[in-house]
Amino acid sequence: MEEKYFYIEPEIARGLLSRMREMKAVKRGVDKQAYLIDEYAVLTASKIKLRNVITRDDDLAYFDELIKTLMDLKKQGVGIVPILGYCVEPDSDYGNGYIIQSRAKGAELYDDSVMKEFYIGKPQLAYLSSDTDAKEYVISRTNLISKVPQNHFDKFIRDIIVLLNNDILIDFNAKSNFFYDETEGFQFIDLDSHTDYKYRLVENKMDGKEIAAYYGFMPCHFAVGTKVLPNHALDEKAISIIDDEKLLQLAADNKTIYEKCKTALLNNGISEEQLSNSLTLLKLFGC
Repeated sequence: MEEKYFYIEPEIARGLLSRMREMKAVKRGVDKQAYLIDEYAVLTASKIKLRNVITRDDDLAYFDELIKTLMDLKKQGVGIVPILGYCVEPDSDYGNGYIIQSRAKGAELYDDSVMKEFYIGKPQLAYLSSDTDAKEYVISRTNLISKVPQNHFDKFIRDIIVLLNNDILIDFNAKSNFFYDETEGFQFIDLDSHTDYKYRLVENKMDGKEIAAYYGFMPCHFAVGTKVLPNHALDEKAISIIDDEKLLQLAADNKTIYEKCKTALLNNGISEEQLSNSLTLLKLFGC
């Protein structure tokens, strides 16, 4: 294994890897499994040499640059979870190895392993199964997010714009890629690639505000018919198992979240025209 530890002592990193091998994963994504140890997360990964799924990064120069950029942004107050180091099997085709990072504070914005019960088509994705009662979870979690202070929503949008303007790719395909903590606010995880512009795959750089106008509504639940993230729409048949009173509460809380997201977008310079364009493609539950 080749080791590169940027912001963690090698002895501590090796100790975490040793402990991890005696544990079971608590989270799983498409190509990673997560082991939570104290204030750290150790990820087993099979594609460390790939950026943005398809871009080869055999000498990991892009990854090293990304790690340093993330730490710089963290020091500037952006709500990211920094990567501290990694080790990789040099002869593996796509880069089998381990990534060590800080552990996100709080809990997932919405845990997709629970929420998949309500997503349209009930996609199994790659998440570990959960024993959490989905009905109680969606009601209580949505209510909690509806009470998040406006300044935390404002910072969430601001951080989206900053990350994209720094050519950091944000994976909006899973709500579990965002965490919320009452003190830290919203945090972003699974930041392991630059945008296509960084790799010269496209000519034009992303407009952070334009992207935020669409994906700044991630804290909301989407409804059937949304053109943005249609796989995350709440299946109407699935949520019908929730009693009418709680369903009304869910809709009301989601509308509150929508209003706070909209206000945050406007507070961060997204124009009324940009919002209007995004809302023609978005369909939000209860709104």
